[in-house]
Amino acid sequence: MSKLDAIINILQIRENAPSEVTTHYHLTRKCYLSLDGDGRLYMWCGVNNEWIETKTALHEEALVLNFALLDKTGFCFAGFHACSCCHTPTNSHVLIGRDGQVVMSCFDCGRTIPVWPEIWKGIKKGVKSYSDVE
Repeated sequence: MSKLDAIINILQIRENAPSEVTTHYHLTRKCYLSLDGDGRLYMWCGVNNEWIETKTALHEEALVLNFALLDKTGFCFAGFHACSCCHTPTNSHVLIGRDGQVVMSCFDCGRTIPVWPEIWKGIKKGVKSYSDVE
């Protein structure tokens, strides 16, 4: 099997982080996030060059890079996506690696599916946050 292509430029995202308190990056909204010790979530405003507190909880968001998890484990969970094999909607996860590779991994049937650049756009549309469990 060939090496999986990097879909997300993690290095560039991290190099452009606005400050040391940056903890996450939202891939859909293309914005930096900071989660403080009290669980408050802030979004970086490039216009005002300041952190603005949000009302949304982090677990309500999908397709978010968690820098601490990327550093510690080499990947982060980015949300649910229905498994193409067993069709479970809640135990199949989109995982993003520290080098920008993306896979869908089903914990029910054990199948791991590499995500290639050609299908990434379609996959992104189907990713659900961890609070969207029915």
